[in-house]
Amino acid sequence: MFELYKKRQLGDNLGDTFTFFKDFGKNFFKIFFIVNGAFLLLLAIIIYTLIKVNFDAIKNSGLENNQLKSDLIGYFDNNEGLTLTLVLICVVLFLIFSLFNYAYPVLYLKMLENGKKDFDLNAVLSSFFKVFFKLIKFSIGALIIVFPVLLIALIIMFFLCFIIIGIPLILVAIPTFFTFFNLWFYSYLTDGKRFFESLQHAYYLTKEDFWNTIGTTFIMMIIMQFIQAAITIFFYFVGIFISIAYFIGNSDSNGPKSLEPSPLLIGFITVIVLSLIILGNIFNNVIVINQGMIYYSLESGNRQESKSIDLIGDHTNE
Repeated sequence: MFELYKKRQLGDNLGDTFTFFKDFGKNFFKIFFIVNGAFLLLLAIIIYTLIKVNFDAIKNSGLENNQLKSDLIGYFDNNEGLTLTLVLICVVLFLIFSLFNYAYPVLYLKMLENGKKDFDLNAVLSSFFKVFFKLIKFSIGALIIVFPVLLIALIIMFFLCFIIIGIPLILVAIPTFFTFFNLWFYSYLTDGKRFFESLQHAYYLTKEDFWNTIGTTFIMMIIMQFIQAAITIFFYFVGIFISIAYFIGNSDSNGPKSLEPSPLLIGFITVIVLSLIILGNIFNNVIVINQGMIYYSLESGNRQESKSIDLIGDHTNE
């Protein structure tokens, strides 16, 4: 049986992350892809349309810079309603998509904590929409209050890198800020604490087992970055190869026809973009689950203390 509340060391935090996906990965990603499917389908249509429009503009302009700029501006001027509608749809969908993908691992572990084993789509969506406005408040608060402070701190450490001392500082600071933010998010959603209350609680949790916590985050970030970079480079070179092959195949054509947009090429570019988006969110889910292992490990001590206090109270009342 998978246990959330238990004290973990660095290796346990990493090992339990992969154990979680071994035990629950099928159900976890099934819901993940179902919820994201509609968004990705609509995004694919928009990306395909935009790429096709740009290919058409390049073809019609004859590769002359001024003409190309004029064609693009003219296209958007003549389609303001369509452009604004697409932008608005993209913004709303991206907001919901981002909030869901970041909250989903936290909500999944919370449901697991409550004793549930297999979750269906309705249960997850119901849990998400119950905290939707809470997520918006958290995002606004973090953007206005916390992120400016963190940005200033990172800029200072970046300049300190020029005098060497900033290099080890920034290597510690990045996973520290990342862990602090995730512990804050877990405290806010899992325990139902208020905004500043959860902020304070995350500060104490981060200090509680600092080097074990930060070491876990640092190693997990390095692993995910290496895997993601390798996959991205693979797609990058495949895309270059196909593009070169396409243009060589059309090199015998003259003028704008050599840039006649191919549905196959546009479709391939669309697939690459969507694949990178999906992979980015999958890796983010893995890291957030790992942060959940850290959170429940740190909270296990508080949970045991609460049980001890309750037992003392029970004996007192006897």
